[in-house]
Amino acid sequence: MKVIDKKEIRINNHKSRITFEKTGGGDWKVWDRFISVDKQKVYHIGNVCDTCKFFFTRQSESTELSVNQEILINSINEGSFDFVKENLRNLGEVIPNGNYLVLKTTIKPESVTKDSQNDYFKSGQKDTWREFKNEEAIKSNKQFRKYYREQLVDFGKVKQDHKEAFFNFFIPLNNFCEFNEERVDYYKETISKGNLPFAVSVAVLDVKTSEDYPIVNGKEVEPEFGTHWCLANYIVDGHHKIKAASELNKEVGLITYISRDESWRLIDDMVSKISGEKKKSWKFWKR
Repeated sequence: MKVIDKKEIRINNHKSRITFEKTGGGDWKVWDRFISVDKQKVYHIGNVCDTCKFFFTRQSESTELSVNQEILINSINEGSFDFVKENLRNLGEVIPNGNYLVLKTTIKPESVTKDSQNDYFKSGQKDTWREFKNEEAIKSNKQFRKYYREQLVDFGKVKQDHKEAFFNFFIPLNNFCEFNEERVDYYKETISKGNLPFAVSVAVLDVKTSEDYPIVNGKEVEPEFGTHWCLANYIVDGHHKIKAASELNKEVGLITYISRDESWRLIDDMVSKISGEKKKSWKFWKR
């Protein structure tokens, strides 16, 4: 992911179809986290534990979302979107209320299928966490839903003795069966001509550190990456663009609204490591 620009923004839109929800479990008033559309849970997006595995588990099959403002749609489709707060608030008509760091980026998505070797749950996660039966992270692999990702980025040693890795995921909120192949071909042609159309997502950053390392041949083995920084971008608009880019192995644009309220406090650290800029503190984080 390459960061082109960034803006802090507050979304106040009580008509948004997308909401974040939380539920308790056991002695915890807040444990599980969800992203919902029209009050229907679409993805179980993790829990509040910072040592449990990262996961996203599909809850509902029926979802259809898009940005409806014609002028803005044309600009993001053509790559001419003016990255100013007024446009970001208008584009955020389907974004939940809250505080966001909005990034204008380019990404190079890889398609992940159930049988492909680049499945995070099949490779990267198992290299770092010990497996437990019936855990949600394992369940998410059994109930597989196609998604996209970028290559792992090595963050090196941050605050831990071990190395830390950054994973960037792109998770469709719409159903894959709704793809229009003619539209995919249109964006493949657009991208091949050197244009950069933009997709739109709402994102949550989770930073997870393993306490129980994998067992190999009866012995606990310390992984190369003991902490995973996982940015989950839930795609609101632009599914065809991302599919086209992945099939071409080319870059595509992404405007992502990273939730300050629902993410780990390390958003600024993540951006500084990706962009090489010096970190600036954000005083309104909650976690």
